[in-house]
Amino acid sequence: MKRAGITILLLIACAMSRAAVPKPVTLAVDEVPVAQVLQSLAGLEKRNLIVAPEVSGTLSLQLTQVPWREAIQIVANSAGLVLREEKGIFYVQTAAWQREQQARRDEEQARRAQNVPLASRSFSLAWADASDLQKPAEKWLTPRGSLSVDKRTNRLLVRDTPASLTTIQRWVEEMDLPVAQVELAAHIVTINEKSLRELGVKWNLAEAQGTGAPGQVTTLGSDLSVANGTTRIGFNIGRIDGRLLDLELSALEQKQQVDIIASPRLLASHMQPASIKQGSEIPYQVSSGESGATSVEFKEAVLGMEVTPVVLANGRVRLKLHISENMPGQVLKQADGETLAIDKQEIETQVEVKSGETLALGGIFSQKNKSGSDSVPGLANIPWLGQLFRHDAKDKERRELVVFITPRLVGLP
Repeated sequence: MKRAGITILLLIACAMSRAAVPKPVTLAVDEVPVAQVLQSLAGLEKRNLIVAPEVSGTLSLQLTQVPWREAIQIVANSAGLVLREEKGIFYVQTAAWQREQQARRDEEQARRAQNVPLASRSFSLAWADASDLQKPAEKWLTPRGSLSVDKRTNRLLVRDTPASLTTIQRWVEEMDLPVAQVELAAHIVTINEKSLRELGVKWNLAEAQGTGAPGQVTTLGSDLSVANGTTRIGFNIGRIDGRLLDLELSALEQKQQVDIIASPRLLASHMQPASIKQGSEIPYQVSSGESGATSVEFKEAVLGMEVTPVVLANGRVRLKLHISENMPGQVLKQADGETLAIDKQEIETQVEVKSGETLALGGIFSQKNKSGSDSVPGLANIPWLGQLFRHDAKDKERRELVVFITPRLVGLP
């Protein structure tokens, strides 16, 4: 049988009184019973130690210059034991004993909870929807508790122990808060480059590295899926001073330099989408397989805007925007009839602006060809010589779909 030994060396730098801090311990053991090691460590500091009868097993370890309290804890942890101190006495138990004690305490607590009388309470909500809070609130109920919703009065009806009711009340008070709202004023226009400059907007051709300052507009773009492609797709985005935007657009509209397609206004709550659409739905026939039967479906040809605002700190708003202008296009002839194409123009992005700041979105162009002639009545109709008194002109007007949107935080009550 292998000889078991225990060596404990105490390093004492100077003479110390009994009330001084425990001295560091250097400990080397080889297959020594755990109880014996613990008793030896307790004897070094003259501490009271009680080891449970079920504690068994041997231990091999080596510690050098370890504080006494840390050393005895290391020995207990290495053997999977629980070391606790009560009134200056150290108790050593097994982990199984600790689990049994915890299970008994839980059973006792459950038994006492079964005897606690239940109480009923209603929680009236001023801002939140009681239906939205029903499921989250149920996690605070005890097994005997119950919760229901009174939609008519927007209340939570709870029956449970007084302690649980108090917990639910504190949680409801934290959740029943007013939700910030954002008023969104938008102008969807088609405008030429000259009129854009009159408004203080000039699209950049450089890649955007960050959010521009008011009056500065940057470009967001994306490479096509062709190596070294020469064409780019994207849209322009920027911020401008929009305090007099309504008046300036009205003045340009009177000069026929801008076409205001729509000026929608929306009121949206924090993180709740709001949308507005104007247009029509176009029917088209759809074949249903080998039978040859057809059914009618509809495609939207509408001007729409969908916005989801997120209210941030310091009066800032993050906007998730989806703006589309879909119009009827060409008529496509097919074997079984005609199909109407839908011309789509869409902008989708996410931006962050200050409350009251105007955001400009653009980058979708359309081109119109204009032709006309100026002539001198009578003389312009003379053969050969009439060309001297007539001027024919052709003009190509390039217009851009631009969306101006201004979010404003609505004051909370």
